[in-house]
Amino acid sequence: MKKINLFTLYLFVLGGILLSSCNNASTPKASLKSETDSISYAYGVTLADQGLMQHLEQLGVIKSSSDLEQEYQFKIASADSTEVEDLQKELESKMKALKKENAPKLNAFLKGLKEAIDSKEEDSPYIQGLSIGNQLANQMIPQFSTAVFADDSTKKVNTTQLLSGMFSILKNEKVAIDKMESERYVQNKIESAQEEAMRKRDEELKTEYKDTIEEADKFMKENAKKEEVVSLPSGLQYEIIKKGSGETPTADDRVKVHYHGTLLDGTVFDSSVDRGEPTVFGVSHVIPGWTEALKLMPVGSKWKLYIPYDLAYGSDDRGTIKPFSTLIFEVELLGIEE
Repeated sequence: MKKINLFTLYLFVLGGILLSSCNNASTPKASLKSETDSISYAYGVTLADQGLMQHLEQLGVIKSSSDLEQEYQFKIASADSTEVEDLQKELESKMKALKKENAPKLNAFLKGLKEAIDSKEEDSPYIQGLSIGNQLANQMIPQFSTAVFADDSTKKVNTTQLLSGMFSILKNEKVAIDKMESERYVQNKIESAQEEAMRKRDEELKTEYKDTIEEADKFMKENAKKEEVVSLPSGLQYEIIKKGSGETPTADDRVKVHYHGTLLDGTVFDSSVDRGEPTVFGVSHVIPGWTEALKLMPVGSKWKLYIPYDLAYGSDDRGTIKPFSTLIFEVELLGIEE
């Protein structure tokens, strides 16, 4: 499954200069008592780590620690054993000083950001913090909630835990869920939610197309009784029109074929035969029913395939091919391409 881009912080169009000193914005305590708390915290960690920190550095809100770390990593790598400990202590001291220097402006930013998330105000005097906070409150958090909780109205993002994760990263504090694990957790949760949404959609469509499914199941059951028809454990059925004696393709091969595809009622939906030109494609780049059959067919063979919907296009609506359609193909394997 394609990975979803959650961290497009360039969407935040910021202007002006951060206003001067505000009260210290303390990091909310991490409290991972539920799955909702954990996913909210992990989302905060990931947002901060995957772009927000760099964005604040580019704006000049805070000074970058990465350049300093890289400088000392190079020095340590080229130093002899007697110098390494001193360089590490020197780096630690400078990092502490940098953290102290960044603290006032970072606290002002975080205060504005928290206020925006909590109040959802459209306008704010804190500029950067409230601008990003408004984006989070009005766009990114609702989109994230929809992505992970779908239509479950009993669940919503815990903004306190989101801020706890975000503040911990921005203030270089210890995190309850580390960066890599947070990213994986968020991504896996979104993918699981998408899969569940697709499962529910399929169940709804199965009810809508109940008659189509029953008709196809009846056809395949009767077809399997024919002496010339071979039924495979996957549900694929085929009959041999012409035996071939050539090589059998593998999953990695590209093959040249002629084919003629119809629905159960005889409607033609695709045909290289009618076009008068064979087609070349990868054995693994077609519907599962085709892939399974091609890996059994010697070159020179012509088979008639009966492909149930779960080995074809499933619940997809592809125009002439409606959801849960069983497909029939006559396939002639002309050769394996070099």
